[in-house]
Amino acid sequence: MSSRVRFFIIIEAALFLMLAYQIISNPATLVFSILAVLSLVWANSLHRGNFLKTPLLLFGTIALVVTVFINPTAWWMIMVAILAILFAGRGSISSSGLMPWFRKQFVSVRTTGDGDKGTDGRRPWFGDFVIGQSVFEWEDVNISILTGDTIVDLGNTILPRRDNVVMIRKGFGKTRVLVPIGVGIELNHSALVGKVDFGGAQHILRNETLHLYSDDYESAPRHLRIVTSAIIGDLEVVPV
Repeated sequence: MSSRVRFFIIIEAALFLMLAYQIISNPATLVFSILAVLSLVWANSLHRGNFLKTPLLLFGTIALVVTVFINPTAWWMIMVAILAILFAGRGSISSSGLMPWFRKQFVSVRTTGDGDKGTDGRRPWFGDFVIGQSVFEWEDVNISILTGDTIVDLGNTILPRRDNVVMIRKGFGKTRVLVPIGVGIELNHSALVGKVDFGGAQHILRNETLHLYSDDYESAPRHLRIVTSAIIGDLEVVPV
């Protein structure tokens, strides 16, 4: 059992104990939950066709659900479970195909100057996304992804002498753009919650839009325009 699984079990167990304490310490909730359990036990003991079985089963189920979910701790347990599924299941689970949003997607980049342009094809909605490991003919990058980390590595490319564009729209996750030294950068980034590392400075965003230029933008022979947006996520622009 991995350390992440153990950590998840410990958190869920602690939240469950807190939920049980909240139910027991509230007399009204405790009585209602006892009635719900007794109704379910009674309904289970009745034979099929008994007219009391369905009303008791319905009352017990509704009462038990209401008793549990009026407590905020129950919602915290669900949120922790969702986060664990989304972010902690990488590795063997992703490779098995049970959770395809954990599969890493690799798209390579090769530039040939102002030659013919290629196409990238369909992008996944979930998972880490890396551009720049192998090679394909350079063209402007346009990515939309729901959740996952995104890395755009331009360190091994020679950008054409024109305005090159990297556009990334995502819901949740970190974005990192690796840009060769000597390329003038224009950054336009918006986020509901996140931070931006650009030009040696860090900016904290709270439902804001940030528009910045690198110091050598005017004198640089090649320009890169980075347009990104995220609901929750950090952006890092790194010279390489």
